[in-house]
Amino acid sequence: MNSTIRYDKPSMTNMPREVGLRIFNEILNSPVPDRKKMMDEADMLEKQMKAEREKRKNDAK
Repeated sequence: MNSTIRYDKPSMTNMPREVGLRIFNEILNSPVPDRKKMMDEADMLEKQMKAEREKRKNDAK
């Protein structure tokens, strides 16, 4: 039997008002992400992954 469980986002209209306000306040008061730092970390990890692939490729020879 093929059954699929689907999860959807909760409907904001079905939540109590206080919960919705807390969610909005949390979103509005969260700090803005540092995109430059994230991109630098992504570049560093990509270089590490490429170096590891090359190392494994050379070890296999």
